[in-house]
Amino acid sequence: MLKKNLFLERKALPKGAVFLLAFLILAFFLMSLCVSVSGAVAKEPTTLPKSRSVDAEIKSIHYEKVYGTEMVKNGTEVSIKVVLTNISGEIGKSTLTFYSELEGAKGGIMEEVLKSGSSYTMDPQKVGEEVTVIWSGAAPEVRKRTPYTLLNITQETTEGEYLVIDIKKDVTSEISESAIIAIDEAREKLNSANGTIANATEKGTDVSEADTNFETASLYFKDAEEAYWEGWPKESIEAATNASYYAELAKQNAESAVGAKMHLNYGGLAVVVIIAIVVIVFLNRQRQRKRGIY
Repeated sequence: MLKKNLFLERKALPKGAVFLLAFLILAFFLMSLCVSVSGAVAKEPTTLPKSRSVDAEIKSIHYEKVYGTEMVKNGTEVSIKVVLTNISGEIGKSTLTFYSELEGAKGGIMEEVLKSGSSYTMDPQKVGEEVTVIWSGAAPEVRKRTPYTLLNITQETTEGEYLVIDIKKDVTSEISESAIIAIDEAREKLNSANGTIANATEKGTDVSEADTNFETASLYFKDAEEAYWEGWPKESIEAATNASYYAELAKQNAESAVGAKMHLNYGGLAVVVIIAIVVIVFLNRQRQRKRGIY
């Protein structure tokens, strides 16, 4: 559960510790989502060798996509048609096992009805060199981008177990993808602000105000990532938006501080020049008086 005070106003730390803490927080959390928030942790890939006695071709795979992506929209229907070809008669009978993480997954091969976990004894003499598998089910409801197995077929022969086909897709939602985009934008602005503050610090500029806003942005960024992974995309977007705002403000603070220092330096230089001119004019008049000009 997201903390109730997730978006409460932050209190500034002592100025001496602000920049160091903000940098450490940012460095830790930028190591995650690139993201990808950008994305979820992939499932362990199969280690089975590819079948040498049957080929699999995806003839069609239909599903509703999340706008702007190739990912499956959560809660929508998925249908798949796979044709098994070049079935070798030399191996004799083999067992095909079907697995799917779709909800209500079901399918068919020849006249046999299948579901996730079903097995089918394939006899090359009956199916010939080609047989069609149809499959369907609903994509699970998710609160963050998650990879799912739509259809996995393995084959067991007298020689061992082999992979026939493994179809995986990311399942997500519009709001989850919006959260990832918001987190990515916040990360970019934090990186930009961090660079601007670092440059200003190297020039000896007082960046205490920028440090405070940067620390606030970093905390909101942390909230955004935690909310996303805990399945709260709306709250994640809100926190990421706040992170972007304070990161941009921190960058502006650093730029203004550098500009103010430059103006101060130029102003000081102008004063020195004016004083020098006054001194030169005064000394010149003194010399002229001594010569009797006045």
